[in-house]
Amino acid sequence: MFRLTRFRLTQTFPLLALFFLPCAAQNKPASVKAVPVVAKNDEKTPDSTVRLPVRRVVLYKNGIGYFEHTARARGTQDLRIDFTTGQLNDVLKSLTAVDTGDGRITSVRYNSTAPLSERLKSLRLPFGLQITNADFLNALRGARIEVRSGTTSATGRLLSVEKSRKQDARGNFIDATEFSLVGDSGELRTFELTQATCVRLADRDLAEEVGRYMNLIGSSRAADVRRMTLTATGSGERAIFVSYISEVPV
Repeated sequence: MFRLTRFRLTQTFPLLALFFLPCAAQNKPASVKAVPVVAKNDEKTPDSTVRLPVRRVVLYKNGIGYFEHTARARGTQDLRIDFTTGQLNDVLKSLTAVDTGDGRITSVRYNSTAPLSERLKSLRLPFGLQITNADFLNALRGARIEVRSGTTSATGRLLSVEKSRKQDARGNFIDATEFSLVGDSGELRTFELTQATCVRLADRDLAEEVGRYMNLIGSSRAADVRRMTLTATGSGERAIFVSYISEVPV
């Protein structure tokens, strides 16, 4: 048994890639078929979504196109399709999503068109449009971190971040950033942030928030791209099928 989920949304949506196929002069539609593509780990993006590749495209003489996407999902997984704003209405009004195994499509969402500064406000971390290393650490105060500096390492909660001016071996004054953390046994350790210092977030939730921030910053370079993300919830490995129609002048 498989479960079919059909979404009819009132928002709008788009297709990132154009498919250049010969115009069909006959009454029959022009079709292109390909072997279904299995989504592999190397197709994953930083936000852990997997691309839903196009499997089949059918173009009609009246300027309408029919699109099918398929991929393999394992357990609960997020799958993505990128669009442009030109196909918003058509895609969402005709979208059909099918989980052919022991699972179902539990949500369909897409990125906002709101200004980047407004979208950043939804994050738990107070990150701005531009941040320095010191700003980044300040936003993480209280978080559990792991630090490695040369042969020294420590784990604890970030307590404070301070900037200072120091004199180097040549007598020149340079800006320095120092941060302190409180270890599990209560000891206070201080490190200087240099090129040899490695700081790792031990809190998974905060690491995901940092990932969201990076995704938002990266998406600002593609103002005309809307990413649809479908969440397939289930168990085992199974095929996910998505189809829709969209205006494609030929």
